[in-house]
Amino acid sequence: MAGNGVDTFAAVAVGDGTTVEARRGAEVAWRAELPGTGGPLAVGGALLLATSAVSTGTEVRGEPGGLVIALDAAPGAPRWRLALGTSEWAVIAAIAAAPDGSSVVGGTFSGTLRAADKVVSSAGRADGFVARLTPTGGVAWLERMGGEDADGIGGVALRGDRVAIAGTFAAGADLLGFPLVVFDERSPFGDAFVAELDGDGARVWAQTFGGRLDDAIAGVAIDDAGRVAIAATARATVHVGAQDQSGGSDLTARGASDGLVAWWSPTGVAGAALLLGGADADGLRGITAVGERIVVAGYFAGKLELGAHALTAGGGDDAFVAAFASDGHVVAAWQAGGDGREEVTALAAVPGGFIAGVSHTAAAALDGVALPAPADPGGGAALVVRGLP
Repeated sequence: MAGNGVDTFAAVAVGDGTTVEARRGAEVAWRAELPGTGGPLAVGGALLLATSAVSTGTEVRGEPGGLVIALDAAPGAPRWRLALGTSEWAVIAAIAAAPDGSSVVGGTFSGTLRAADKVVSSAGRADGFVARLTPTGGVAWLERMGGEDADGIGGVALRGDRVAIAGTFAAGADLLGFPLVVFDERSPFGDAFVAELDGDGARVWAQTFGGRLDDAIAGVAIDDAGRVAIAATARATVHVGAQDQSGGSDLTARGASDGLVAWWSPTGVAGAALLLGGADADGLRGITAVGERIVVAGYFAGKLELGAHALTAGGGDDAFVAAFASDGHVVAAWQAGGDGREEVTALAAVPGGFIAGVSHTAAAALDGVALPAPADPGGGAALVVRGLP
C-alpha cells in the first residue's frame, strides 16, 4: 500500500502472481502484473517501488528470493528490476523511498545473499539485511545484522541520508560489529532493536528493548523533527530505554500482549514510550510518520482505550488506526469493526494524512462507513484515506 496524494497503490494476489493497482479516486488508473507474492510498496518521486517473493525457476535464486521492481507511478510502465537472490531464502519485509527515487529495502535471509555486485552471508539460522538502492536500481551498499540464532529486520525508514532500521534479535547478535544486548541472557526468546545508519551504511547509533518473552517489530518511522519511532507487539514486561538498561521505562502489558509505541531522539536518546491494549491479546501491524505525528495500525479484542477514545470490538478481533504526538498524546483514532475479523494489512503516509488497507471477513463498519459482507469470507478488502486534524 502506498500513495502520492494523487493516486493510491495496492498489491493484490491474483492466482500465482500479483497485480499492482493504481486508483485515482474511485477509478482504476492502471494495473501491472508482477511475478510471485507481492510485498510492501513505496513511492519515491516519479517511481512506484514494488516488492515480491519469487521461487527458484524464475529470474531470482532462492526459495523464495526477493525482487524489487520500479514502475513509473503515472502510467505503470516498468523502469527497472533488481533481484535479491540467495542460496537458501530471503524475504523482503519493508521498503522506503526518497523523493529522488532512491530507496532502502530490508528483510531477513539465510545463506548467501546477492544484490547486484554486493554479497553478504548469514551467521546463523536467519539474519537481517538492509540495502540502499539508487534511483536507477543500482546497489549502493548491502549490510547484514545478526548472530548464530534467528534475527531479522522488520522495518526501514528513510529521510535524506538518514536510514532507520528496526528488527528482532537473539543473544550473540551484532549490528555492523556493535553487540546487541538482550534483556535477559537466560531467556530463549528474542528482543528488539532500533538503529540509525548514515548514507554510507555506517552505524550512527543503536538501542535495544524487550523483556523475558518474545517481542515483534511492526515497523519504524522518522518524523519531520527527526525523531525515530517504532511500532511493536510486546508481552509481559518490556524495558524501553538505553541499551545498557539505564534509565528508560518498564512497561507491563495488561493482557496476553499489547501494542508498543516508542520514540528516540535523532541522537538515539529514548523518549516517550507507551503500551496500547486491554485484557486480551492486542498488538500493532504498522507505523508511518505524517509531519511530526506518528500513525500506527493494530488489532484488539474486547475493549481498548486510546486517550479519550474508548473502542469496543465486535464479534472477533477489530482493527484500529491511531495518530500520536511525540509525547504519546493520542491525536485521533479510527476503528474498523464488525461481526467478523478486521485487520489493517498495510499503512502508509500521504500528504496530510495516511492510507490504510483493511481486510474483513463479514459485514463491518469502517470509521462509520458500512462495508457489506464479502461473498468470500476471506476476500473482503477496503482502502481508507484520511487526513489528520
